[in-house]
Amino acid sequence: MEEYVTIAEGARRLGVTTKRIQRAIRANELPARRPHSNKAEISMADLQTWFAGLYVRPGETQDRLRALEARVSDLEAEVQDLRRQLEASPVAKKAPLPKIDREPPAGFIWLSDFCHLHHVPYQTALELFPHAIHGQKIGPKRRNYPAIGSKGQRDFWVQLHTRADYVTCDDCGHEEHGQGV
Repeated sequence: MEEYVTIAEGARRLGVTTKRIQRAIRANELPARRPHSNKAEISMADLQTWFAGLYVRPGETQDRLRALEARVSDLEAEVQDLRRQLEASPVAKKAPLPKIDREPPAGFIWLSDFCHLHHVPYQTALELFPHAIHGQKIGPKRRNYPAIGSKGQRDFWVQLHTRADYVTCDDCGHEEHGQGV
């Protein structure tokens, strides 16, 4: 049968204050039962387990340090391996820009031209079109190409201006009229 002791008795046996044990009970670090509303009892097994986890013993620090150093070494080797794999893997080809031989309607610009102007990969912008970058597909017969107006240019800026490869330009109205900031 488990031995249960009061907070005061547990504190006396372990050499800690009663406040320390009360704080552990309130923080749910130490389970306790309450046979009466003003009395708490703690299992000696729980009390000893809790107390053992409070302090790091002198040799334990070195053991933890060795284990952490081994883990860091393993992770560094794994990073090097992943870097080698990345360098050996073929680079994904960019989607080629569509060749459009006609001018867009007045007030519009082809999405591919806008991507080229801002140094953003066409495929990245195409994935956002037409949900996050508003515009419309325009083109002869069955071949329709994405074109964006002033709202689409603003959407383009909002979605992509934080990319590292994004280049601002002096010709865009969305930045010039303070809409971009």
